[in-house]
Amino acid sequence: MLLWALQVWCKNTFGRSQIPLFSNTTPQPIPELGLFPREWEVLGPFAHGSRETGVDPLSFYGGFESLVYSQDRFPSELADGGFVEWQKVQTNPDGTVGLTPTNIRWEFNMRPFGWTILHHLSYFRSVFTVQQAGVYLVQFDNVLSFKIDNYAHVGNVYGYSHCAQIAIYLEEGEHKIFVAAQMDVRIFGDKLPPTVYFKGVFHSINASESFGVVAYPQDTILPEMMDGKLITNFGSLTIKNAVVESLENYKQPKTMGFESGWKLVEGIVAKDKEGNQIPVEVLSLNGIKLAPGQVYPIPFEFGQEQISPEIQFLIQLRDIDSDTLFSVDLGLQTLKTRKWGEAYKITHLGYDYSIQYSMVKAPKMVCASEETKCPVVVALHGAGVDVSSEFWISAVNQQDFAWVLFPTGRTPWGFDWHGPSYRNVESSLDALRLMPGVPDIWKSSAEPDITKLIYMGHSNGGQGAWWFASHYPDRALAALPAAGYMKIQMYIPFYMHIGDSFADPVMRGILEASISENDVDLYASNMAGIPILARSGSDDTNVPPLHGRRLIRLINEWNNDPKTVSFVEDKGKGHWYDGVLADETAQSFLDRHLQPENNPGFRLPQFPDQFTISTLNPASTGSKGGIRILQLEVAFRLGIIHVERRKNRLILRTTNVRRFGFVQDERLKDITSWEIDGKAFDGSPAQAGPSYLNAQSGWEIAADLLWISRERHPSTYGPISAVFTQPFLIVLPSSPNSNLRLYRHCAQHILDSWYLFAKGGAQIVRDVDLHDGMAARYNLIVLGGSLDNYYTLRRSQGGAATLVRFLGSGGVQIGNQKYESPGTGSLFLAPSATRTRLCLIVHGIDELGLLRAVWSIPFRSGLQVPDYMVVGNQYGDPATGWTGEHRKSTLGAGGVLAAGFWNNTWEFDDRSGYVK
Repeated sequence: MLLWALQVWCKNTFGRSQIPLFSNTTPQPIPELGLFPREWEVLGPFAHGSRETGVDPLSFYGGFESLVYSQDRFPSELADGGFVEWQKVQTNPDGTVGLTPTNIRWEFNMRPFGWTILHHLSYFRSVFTVQQAGVYLVQFDNVLSFKIDNYAHVGNVYGYSHCAQIAIYLEEGEHKIFVAAQMDVRIFGDKLPPTVYFKGVFHSINASESFGVVAYPQDTILPEMMDGKLITNFGSLTIKNAVVESLENYKQPKTMGFESGWKLVEGIVAKDKEGNQIPVEVLSLNGIKLAPGQVYPIPFEFGQEQISPEIQFLIQLRDIDSDTLFSVDLGLQTLKTRKWGEAYKITHLGYDYSIQYSMVKAPKMVCASEETKCPVVVALHGAGVDVSSEFWISAVNQQDFAWVLFPTGRTPWGFDWHGPSYRNVESSLDALRLMPGVPDIWKSSAEPDITKLIYMGHSNGGQGAWWFASHYPDRALAALPAAGYMKIQMYIPFYMHIGDSFADPVMRGILEASISENDVDLYASNMAGIPILARSGSDDTNVPPLHGRRLIRLINEWNNDPKTVSFVEDKGKGHWYDGVLADETAQSFLDRHLQPENNPGFRLPQFPDQFTISTLNPASTGSKGGIRILQLEVAFRLGIIHVERRKNRLILRTTNVRRFGFVQDERLKDITSWEIDGKAFDGSPAQAGPSYLNAQSGWEIAADLLWISRERHPSTYGPISAVFTQPFLIVLPSSPNSNLRLYRHCAQHILDSWYLFAKGGAQIVRDVDLHDGMAARYNLIVLGGSLDNYYTLRRSQGGAATLVRFLGSGGVQIGNQKYESPGTGSLFLAPSATRTRLCLIVHGIDELGLLRAVWSIPFRSGLQVPDYMVVGNQYGDPATGWTGEHRKSTLGAGGVLAAGFWNNTWEFDDRSGYVK
């Protein structure tokens, strides 16, 4: 009965197939709504800023959890009269819950403040009763987090269809549940009145079957076939180790083995309908183990190309506690078959060893020869769009002489095409270079050139096209951004952040600097000389045309010519309209750069005689004009190189640039000499050294790369979100004095969040098992300070001591300031032992401090977390896991104790840091 209900729920909720949500489990019958409460006590709405964390207006009055339902009213600037009061709401017949207050004039409030006033937070609470203790898979859609009893869990805020379930052990009896429902215009739209409807589902499982391992067939990524063969050999199967302990056991000093409850992936068995086995290899550097509660997409590779399109998958695992082999059945899967000339899927190994995929359209005509290769149109989808949908694939024409690549941002929302989404595009381009699916007779005439790209996209993808053109301009043949916004802070403005009322302007500036590397307007100078057709509907109320108009103005100002870049504003059109990327206007622009008669050899545009290179972060900025900034003098302050060409000579003038280098580029071949800040150098850039350093005596050549072992470089610049741009490991303490159960809970939150927001997986290792060779291949997320985690102790003694000093009290010291109060948490970047990777150390002086720090890790775009941040009792909110009697009033940005960016030698720098 329940299994059928799960199929219907999965289909009706997400519009997906009727594949059962689980296999090899025996769910217990739950009538109607099951454990989901029927009635809720609600308080709200309260003003809340876009992507704002760490602030809770009810904390001033004791916190939502401790407030008694009453006739009391609470201040809210959104409501007429300035106050809101308690209400009770019923769960709707469809299982959703929402609040539509009657004393708020939303349209009136919008007149001066726009969309941002629609952002708000409402608090919901209720109770439910568990008849039988056990493991439940819990999922809440359209909320950032939900809290059961004393612990918070990540919510499925985007309403994704892939696994968003959290494994939670619930004791028999009554439980409290708290939900902070945040209205976000980007997610839920601007319909008035703005109401968030959330939904929660509880599924019990029989942990004795399949040792509690749950399979998610709907998350499977499989290749496609063409001419009876696999187009690519890569795929992935997702499972969760759902056996977890009661969270209340964290407080009990019970001895347990580090790998107690773990499962080891032994292999994958694949068979066709006739029972013939198909060779499959699990892809892993160090083996795959699943900790309790962990979800993991198992990457694999088929060992042969010619296979049956219908395949039965069986995952073989070992229960480590009992040393017992068992298997999980994912059912029958069918591979889609394509014909040459159609759009088709390519699966590939992502940068983090997960399996990702893209859709592609091959060129119609011969476009490669001994002299040239085929350019690539990179088509970036909007938020919430399935890249494999016919809607999106048909939105961009197949080109005569170019490939069209439709990458994913890892999920339908991704990271606004920054960070992990950008890395996924690069992985997709690398996969395309191998020409999967191309018949042998076509390979010599269809070879792609991934150094010649046209950036194209719509909505969030239009912003992505702007971002790629402004951050990686030297590869741009052209750009066609449609309905693209210029930066998140202006799309849904940040000026209503209520924590700003408590924050020093210097602190606010440092926090915003952590996301400003993605401000397209700040990087507009880098787009000078690139052919651009920006486009928008004149009546677009989603991304108003002003975004495109402003960027066009800025680029033309940098070009010193009012007509170099054009803007097409289609009369009477809205946000999306047929042909926005494929009509005659769009195709004519593409043809100017992709038709051989218009652009012989698919030449990249020449560099302007004068241009300016701008960056806040060398890690996310490529070259402009054959020049790349490698280091800044002061981290995350604007670095600039003004370039002027005088015949065969380059004149460079710099601001806040410590190191730069030339890249190999045919367009610099005629340069025979150059100077920088008045110092002359002979020779062409093609003969230049690896880099040039602005030393005390002026600019000098750095003849080797030894500086990378001593200083920060593009692979080790922050901010903290950069830890997710490489494969990473989670390092847990092995000390018997550490609270292993609490650290496991924190690791489960990180892994659940990483899979939810990026469809990625990571492995957990013990601190004593982590050697430098392993650390050289991964970024690290290290949980625990030097008193708990041996790896943290080693790094603090062997090179990280100049960053943060761990105190005997359990506190930390940054600069001259010590932070030792109860509830204090810290998170900061440090170099790995080899200096080639990043290490994120997450520490709390106590349990509350650790949870505070872990929930401050930025898993979504737009969250303001620099290289380091210390938070205490005045920082916290229901969306990040803590409310109630444990803390004082929380102030958001005003409650951050320290934040900033390390300098080039990994030291505190008061020019880029702030400590209270």
